[in-house]
Amino acid sequence: MPATEFDPDLIKNAFRKYLQGFYAEHSRQMKFCGNTPESFVEWKKSAQQRVLELLSIDHLPVETPEMRIIKEVKYDNYTVKKIQYQTLPELIVPAYLFIPENCSSPSPTLLCPPGHGSGINQVIDEEGAYHKYPHVFAEAGYITLVPEHISFGERSTSGQGECSFDHEALNLLGSTVIGYRMWELQRSLDLLESLPQVDPDRIGCAGLSLGGEMTLYLAACDPRIKVACVACFLTSFKGTFLKEAHCTCGYVPKMARDFEHVDIASLIAPNPLMIQAGNLDPSFLVEDAMEAYTELLELYQMLDVANFVTLDVFEGGHEFHLDPVLAWFGQWFKD
Repeated sequence: MPATEFDPDLIKNAFRKYLQGFYAEHSRQMKFCGNTPESFVEWKKSAQQRVLELLSIDHLPVETPEMRIIKEVKYDNYTVKKIQYQTLPELIVPAYLFIPENCSSPSPTLLCPPGHGSGINQVIDEEGAYHKYPHVFAEAGYITLVPEHISFGERSTSGQGECSFDHEALNLLGSTVIGYRMWELQRSLDLLESLPQVDPDRIGCAGLSLGGEMTLYLAACDPRIKVACVACFLTSFKGTFLKEAHCTCGYVPKMARDFEHVDIASLIAPNPLMIQAGNLDPSFLVEDAMEAYTELLELYQMLDVANFVTLDVFEGGHEFHLDPVLAWFGQWFKD
């Protein structure tokens, strides 16, 4: 082969290999490297601040939204209210609020951020990966709230999502769509705390896929989330977003330079955290989830709360494994 020619496969794979090397050399610059609870407290404060800086939402206000009820549907043991509330003068969030019957005393509450797809309706109406989990929790006596994310469902011009445009437009303007979505979930928490039926000491969050990503960031950054379940997301940037193409909304600029999934999840400690991973999930691999869990377990052991973190590996794909989730929240939110 003449000296001026190169192997075509080498040319095609060169940049991917470069990215792997760049990650190996420059990633996880904010990783916790201490070995005492006191050093963890100090790290957590600075790491949370850095995550918020990277999400770039400091220009957004903090105000409790007012709820407007659109309609109600009664089931045997609970009522589903279609509601709306404003997070900004231009932004209206449709949501479903589930209120159990005889909900007179403050009750445990679950925030249910949806994943990619058709929005809130897929979570509560469609058979499939979500297994209608807000209904199941409402049957069990939980208040549940399912808010519509920016880009999806009733907030989408197409009904199928505009992640790429919203992500890229906000990047141009110096912010992130993941940050905006988390900030709106925080406003959802404000709304929930304003309801007399909600016990503010028993608010949890559980989400699948993008919903798991939003659960991860929210539980890491907002202490009002007391218990969390991240389903089919918590693996690694290395094994997902830096390995193959995913939706652009998950590419938060510079995040992997400072943090891996496990580092963000560390910010949830010492609060209870369940990680779920389907052994047939093609995109968020069990092996990566197990590696993250092993590292998290060491942290929780150092904090003397080893039983506050768990990994549920189940026979299935990119979906909720519902019974263990229900049991997990029941363990911590029982009366």
